[in-house]
Amino acid sequence: MRHCEAAGQPPEAQLTDRGLKQAIGLCEFFSNIKIDRIISSPYKRAIESIQPLAKRLEH
Repeated sequence: MRHCEAAGQPPEAQLTDRGLKQAIGLCEFFSNIKIDRIISSPYKRAIESIQPLAKRLEH
């Protein structure tokens, strides 16, 4: 999947408010899908996009 909405393309670009809401939405979208592994680019926007889901999967 592609990252959520970000405030630009530089590696350090963070998610926008809308992007943060999209990241939370991913958590809900994947709630009934078994996930064994998450692989992300090191870009901040990619990491922030998957963090809510990764935290949910820790439990």
